[in-house]
Amino acid sequence: MLSNPQLVRLIESEFVPLLVHNNRPGRDAELLKRFKEPAWNYQVVRFLDSEGEDIIPRKDRVWTRQALAARMAAALRASGRPVPDELAKIN
Repeated sequence: MLSNPQLVRLIESEFVPLLVHNNRPGRDAELLKRFKEPAWNYQVVRFLDSEGEDIIPRKDRVWTRQALAARMAAALRASGRPVPDELAKIN
């Protein structure tokens, strides 16, 4: 899904992306515990505000560019931010 350069650019310009490994000790494990995420689960996409609260509900199994773009647009709308027109054109 992240092989689309337009999607990656939008992620980097509209959000602060963070990867948390679900099978590593240390800070990754601490974040899993904080957000009550099980280890060894499917990938999860979360959109958090500056306080670490979910902007929209967490979702696992977001496996397509279109699904990720839709979640991004929903998070932007929910936070009162404009949704770039090009986000709707992700395929």
